[in-house]
Amino acid sequence: MLGLSVALHYLESLIPFALIPGFKLGLSNIVALFVLYYYGGPSFLFVNAMKVVLVGAISTGFISPSFFMSLSGTMLSSFVSLLLYYLVKTSIYGTSIVSSLFHILGQLLAYGLFFENFYIFYYVVVLGPLSLVTGALMALLCSILIRRLPDIYKLEEKKRRT
Repeated sequence: MLGLSVALHYLESLIPFALIPGFKLGLSNIVALFVLYYYGGPSFLFVNAMKVVLVGAISTGFISPSFFMSLSGTMLSSFVSLLLYYLVKTSIYGTSIVSSLFHILGQLLAYGLFFENFYIFYYVVVLGPLSLVTGALMALLCSILIRRLPDIYKLEEKKRRT
């Protein structure tokens, strides 16, 4: 799962979004969402943390603003995802959409701290609605994937819902 997540992240970096700087679809989040709903929270945290580390090692480096933006976005969205998953027990759509928005907020916070410029939060007006749409799209793709796999392995979801 980790390798697939890193591969999707790399594949996504090849897709140009020149009209909207900083925007990405979040394809690797399909894997993270799948891991959360199919294998549970600990596996979800492992895949997310290791993806940030591997992508940092492979492409951005560990001292770059991109690494810290990725790290903070992943940490904040993972925290919110786990809260929604275990405490609120939202659907995969609710978790994905809210997590997507918090990922953007975490990235903008890191940017603001790194460059000491918090005017970047005005960019939420652009990235916020886009993140809601992509969060819903990633949830749709992930739910289709989960429905097509055997139920016998979905022990985590059964435990969580009880």
